[in-house]
Amino acid sequence: MRHFFNFSCGLLLLSSLGACSSPEEAKQKQSKPVSTRVVEPSQDYDTCQIGQQVWMAQNLNEPHFRNGDPIKQAKTLDEWKKAGYTCTPAWCYYDNNSALGEKFGKLYNFYAVNDPRGLAPKGWALPANADFQKLLSTLRKIDKDAMALQHPSFVGDCPDSDVLKFHAYGSGYRKESGAFSGKDEYASYWSKDTANAYSANALYLHKYKFDPLWGSYYKSGGFSVRCIRQ
Repeated sequence: MRHFFNFSCGLLLLSSLGACSSPEEAKQKQSKPVSTRVVEPSQDYDTCQIGQQVWMAQNLNEPHFRNGDPIKQAKTLDEWKKAGYTCTPAWCYYDNNSALGEKFGKLYNFYAVNDPRGLAPKGWALPANADFQKLLSTLRKIDKDAMALQHPSFVGDCPDSDVLKFHAYGSGYRKESGAFSGKDEYASYWSKDTANAYSANALYLHKYKFDPLWGSYYKSGGFSVRCIRQ
């Protein structure tokens, strides 16, 4: 069994550039009225059970918050950067290609993840650090590594690839600058927990590494989201 390490991968950035400060985020949240209504998810999601956890087997693909309010689609580089500067929730498709969204879902900035209107659909929750750590602990217990989470179209036809039906694809990520990177190399998933005032935690699955990577990135970056059953 390979060992898992919690370390900062190459995507880790802890700078204040292109990120909002926590007081500004708090002010934004206080000024935003939050509706208590709940709408149904825009689609049904496949699931997989890993240990005692039930995960989505697809990346989140919701264009609105749980209460039905739309999330801004950042279609251009300038729109993406502006969303980061202003702490505005936003999503995009990788390379702004909607066809990729059918497989990869949407990339969300962290301001969408931690918005009080709720990004997770009805019946689901956004994973915390502890949820991801429990997932990795389960992998250790059953003597599996990151390949067990990753689809063969991503990592190749390895003996253990995707045996847990998590269906991780190389969906890449979007930098705070607006550039896209990591397609067919990284699967990157936000945690709902922050690392500091400027960055939030995330789990990374790398095509060439058997160990999941645990790090953090600018809140104005764009990562995939996997939800866990409440």
